[in-house]
Amino acid sequence: MKNLEKEIFDQYKKLGRGSWGKDLMLWKTMYNAFLTQNKEEDLTPLTELMLDVLLSIPKARKEGKPIIMYPFNYEPELLFSMNLEPLMQEVMSVGLAPFHLNEPYIDIANKMGYGDNPTLCNAQRPFIGLITQGAAPIPDLLLYLSTPCNSISASYQVIEHLTGLSAFNIDVPYWAYNQENLYYDDKIMDYMVTQTKNLISWLENNTKQKFDEENFQQTMIRTNEARGYVLEFNDLLKSIPCPMPSISGFFGSFFTMVTRGGTTDAVKTTKWFRDTAAENVKNGIGGVPDEKIRIAWPYTHVFFDQDLLPWLEETYNAVVIMDLLGHYKVLPHDTSTIENCYESLAKGTLDASMVGTLRGPIEYYLEYIINYVRDYKIDAVIFPVHYACKHVYPMARVASEAIREETGVPSLIFGCDSYDSREVTSEAIRGQISEFLTQIVL
Repeated sequence: MKNLEKEIFDQYKKLGRGSWGKDLMLWKTMYNAFLTQNKEEDLTPLTELMLDVLLSIPKARKEGKPIIMYPFNYEPELLFSMNLEPLMQEVMSVGLAPFHLNEPYIDIANKMGYGDNPTLCNAQRPFIGLITQGAAPIPDLLLYLSTPCNSISASYQVIEHLTGLSAFNIDVPYWAYNQENLYYDDKIMDYMVTQTKNLISWLENNTKQKFDEENFQQTMIRTNEARGYVLEFNDLLKSIPCPMPSISGFFGSFFTMVTRGGTTDAVKTTKWFRDTAAENVKNGIGGVPDEKIRIAWPYTHVFFDQDLLPWLEETYNAVVIMDLLGHYKVLPHDTSTIENCYESLAKGTLDASMVGTLRGPIEYYLEYIINYVRDYKIDAVIFPVHYACKHVYPMARVASEAIREETGVPSLIFGCDSYDSREVTSEAIRGQISEFLTQIVL
């Protein structure tokens, strides 16, 4: 793999020059910072994909392509099929967290009277503050889901009010679509497909872009090809030692699919992760040298501390196999007909990372986490429970007991704000993890 050679670096640097517009100044700063940070690193399909995600918004502005903003729990393949530009909102509001640049905008939201850290999620709230300061990229339309939490719905209604943009809400049902599931409901698929068709009509009416069935089918074929690579990647991570470092699942699966699902870039990136993991398994190479502890992390990252997982790797030879977002479990589906493509899109929405485990009875989550612990030969489970995810506290407690009874594996549960370092510091979090690993696990 070649480094980001000077010629390539200069090409990307040139793309970051000039004015992107006032509301994209901070977005442009993120692009240039990421480019500089990776100047001496290998040029991988993931690096190219992330640079493309950041470049795509000013490019769409220049070309007059409509931009659709959505949260982390929706994949953009339908938007790509209609030649619309997806903008995952958390790329900015969470992307600022490792540098603590989100915190001033959290404070602005507080002063506006829009919630506080324990009640509304700081994955979305900074965007409210960014809008009021003219520092947020303003899209043309808003799209959001009712799951996995009320905080997303509340935040998007505020964004809708502040910007005056039109919004479409997808109502995600509670029950299962699989007939073998105890909680099967035969109305689920019809309900989801009807909403998709209503969404298409809404997009056509608001963007003047026409829906083309052939484009949609080809996009869904690419989506499902990437899903196949992700599932193969997931299986390879069961190997001992785990062939990839801790953050791989998040970027190789979740981030790729939620920002570029349906594109050739997603196919290329997921295949590269699969191939890299397979080669490491073949050669007995571990993502963490001298692996000693395999950790399940069945919730989201502590995003303000980008060095937390590397610290675990270096200090305890511990690998976090996958977090809840990175453990992407959407199956490839039949795309031989247009109706099958609609169903594949619906199933992908229902089974997406976090949504699939948190949209139904707690049995969904318990089955998921116990299988996770067994399949990946886990030694310890760590739940960093985000304050605003109030429903997760009882889930984590029940899950911890179920894991102990079924597998004997110990769990650590601690509260924090995954996006705001001022609530619980990195030092405090690392102290709790250290005590747990040294006194209980090792």
